[in-house]
Amino acid sequence: MTRRVTRRTAGVSGLGPLLQSIRGSQGKSLAPVAPLRAPVSVPQQSYTQVVRTPIAGGYGALVVPSSGTVTVMVGPQGVGTVWYPQAAAIATTTGANDNSTCALYLGPKGLQTQIGGQSYAGGGDSIGLAVPPMWPGYFIWAVWTGAKAGDLASLAVYGQQDSLSA
Repeated sequence: MTRRVTRRTAGVSGLGPLLQSIRGSQGKSLAPVAPLRAPVSVPQQSYTQVVRTPIAGGYGALVVPSSGTVTVMVGPQGVGTVWYPQAAAIATTTGANDNSTCALYLGPKGLQTQIGGQSYAGGGDSIGLAVPPMWPGYFIWAVWTGAKAGDLASLAVYGQQDSLSA
């Protein structure tokens, strides 16, 4: 009686079940695939409940260019969002040694229509705000003059906001 010996290479020996699966599926039709559907979304009309929270997204920062003048603006975004700002904190990375000045304005983008405050300590200060409620499209602008080039100038607005919830 002769014994039959077959050799398999090490890389192919584990592929037997996979090859059998492929050979078995050849010639068979594939099951129908369900069409892709968009994820369920809540319609905008469902957001009717007004919720009051601290201002979210009231922070902005930019690097001061070589001119030493930079403008940072922040404002409410989203349908039904209304800000009631109470204070603004301004700062640069130089800090107290910064001799720049910073003026705050309120208005729509491109139009600085109302002065909100002025600080001669552009490196770091807190400015109280007495401004009307802000709707989307209105911004608080902080304009630094005489700031050190390369510094990061930042503006943070604090207060309350109304936003819509489902």
